[in-house]
Amino acid sequence: MKRIDWKKLLVTSLIFLIPLAFAVCYYGQLPAVLYTHFGIDNQANGINSKWETLVLTPVLAFIFHVCLCIALDVTKNSQIPAVRVLKWLMPILTTLVTGFILLYNLGYQVDIRRLVVAFLAGVYLITGNYMPKDVAGITSPQTLTDRKKAAYLFIGGALALLISLFFAPVVSLIVGLIFILLFGIWSIRVWVKGYKITGK
Repeated sequence: MKRIDWKKLLVTSLIFLIPLAFAVCYYGQLPAVLYTHFGIDNQANGINSKWETLVLTPVLAFIFHVCLCIALDVTKNSQIPAVRVLKWLMPILTTLVTGFILLYNLGYQVDIRRLVVAFLAGVYLITGNYMPKDVAGITSPQTLTDRKKAAYLFIGGALALLISLFFAPVVSLIVGLIFILLFGIWSIRVWVKGYKITGK
């Protein structure tokens, strides 16, 4: 049987107890329907039931997290440093999103756009930092070179997102779209180059 990192799975899964604690503490203080979706202008434009938001969604996120961690370990992709970030992404994201929604629906002023952009910038910075690292000495030189180039893209995208916080919300949206476009072009370029070399 493939080795599964049960310790990492347990530690990351325990983070899901935080949004569960939020739900237990504030469930009775919240209305039956919560604002759960927001536009770039920070205005709420979507609603969902309290039960789905505070119970069903975190449970589904937890199930997805467990399946993802096991799949990464079974396929040995978890050996890649940048991929390890994925094991922490879902529990942290679920906790933050649940916290933001609770604060907003409890009447606190929350700048959703700034929080989301700052979170994405943090993810990009961490991913860019880990992406060029070698995998137990088995990463090919060409793959390592490609990852280093991608790391610059992620770090540059993170810095651009942080700078966009000082401008209108639409600037953050444009920066995000440009990053997605550039990453897509880079991914296609790497795939084409690999196809020419291996023929697969």
